[in-house]
Amino acid sequence: MTAAVVGTALTGIVVDPAGATGVAPSAPAPGALVYTVVKGDSLSLIANKLHVTLAALLTTNNLQRTSLILPGRQLLVPPGGSLPETAPAPAPAAPLTYTVVSGDGLSLIAMKLHVTLSQLLTANQLTKTSVIHANQQLIVPAGGTLPTPPAAAPAPPASAPRYTVASGDGLISIAIKLKVNLSVLLSANNLQRSSVIHPGMQLVVPAGGSLPSSTPTTTTPPTTTAPPATTTPPPTTTPPTTTTPGATTGEVYIVRSGDFLIGIASMLGVTLDDLLKVNSLTRQSLIYPGKRLQVPAGGHLPGTAPATSVAPTPSGEIETVLAYARAQLGEPYRFNSAGPDTWDCSGLTMMAYAQIGVTLPHYSGAQALRGTGVDWTSEQVRAGDLVFLESSPGSGIISHVGIAINSTQWIQAPRTGDVVRISTMSFNRVVAVRRYVAAG
Repeated sequence: MTAAVVGTALTGIVVDPAGATGVAPSAPAPGALVYTVVKGDSLSLIANKLHVTLAALLTTNNLQRTSLILPGRQLLVPPGGSLPETAPAPAPAAPLTYTVVSGDGLSLIAMKLHVTLSQLLTANQLTKTSVIHANQQLIVPAGGTLPTPPAAAPAPPASAPRYTVASGDGLISIAIKLKVNLSVLLSANNLQRSSVIHPGMQLVVPAGGSLPSSTPTTTTPPTTTAPPATTTPPPTTTPPTTTTPGATTGEVYIVRSGDFLIGIASMLGVTLDDLLKVNSLTRQSLIYPGKRLQVPAGGHLPGTAPATSVAPTPSGEIETVLAYARAQLGEPYRFNSAGPDTWDCSGLTMMAYAQIGVTLPHYSGAQALRGTGVDWTSEQVRAGDLVFLESSPGSGIISHVGIAINSTQWIQAPRTGDVVRISTMSFNRVVAVRRYVAAG
């Protein structure tokens, strides 16, 4: 009686491979359909799955209604029955992947994907010191998103007039020549203020602008023949007083290939207006290699110390930053190093600014996203500004950074095999200047 009660109470529970009759099921015949019991099955449920009656299932397998079964037990499918269709498991969604581009760093990629650096490293089994390369595929961590590609600007009509960049041109001077706003010129050519242009480059003239009139050819005036002695000489007139354009140092700068007026002014430590004034030039004047330019008063040739500084006196915070950087002079360059005895370029700038509580990432491209932008084409670089160079002229990819100590010189950790040193800045590769301490 007790056994009957227990059997009734446990009907359908998966616990025992033997039938209540104690008769072991016979081995299935070759080719017979066999169903494997799974967790949660009961005899009635299995009969429904196989599309047979419960009685047929019991008879075929020598079972009773009170028989207990275990997961993994195999049951013969009665004649006329069929195995349940197995629904294919849904394929896991393929993870989003990001393709590394030239100039990328792990911190910058994390910012692009809107995730933390630690999430990016964990998802890709990387560390902060892992080296990545262009075209490498990285998994986007959960919750991250791929950066939206910029909308392609409509191509200008083939008939749109184009301006050919000349030596000495800058984006601001070209906008003035074409009689358009700088922002309009940049938009029409998919450029930014930091974009680098070079002689021979073709720029689309925006709607409403116009190409400058061709400069008339200078002709040599005819030789004036002295009048005969019998001719009454013209009345003597006092020649107009020549106004000296501006005071100079007496030094001369020789224009080199790739030079442009704003860059020369910065190298000489003077304003563009002063350089133009003492040399009787305008912003639209063309210069060429070998041309001699007078150095305005207060300026100095590259590599020589200025008599007086024309830049504002650095603040105490900037002096602290520069003092830290100077203390590392002569220490060797080492990739991905931030001291105390070896440095890479962004490691040096990061630690120098850390001395005044300014936190910067250890990556030049990411440092260029911090601070306040400086338009170095219209104002001088100041002590403490971080100056960013592109990997090659026109690439737009930031690959190097250093700390300005005045308008022409900086402290940098250049490359493997070199040391932290002071040198003259090369403005033909500058793509960004950022300021992290407000001017006093």
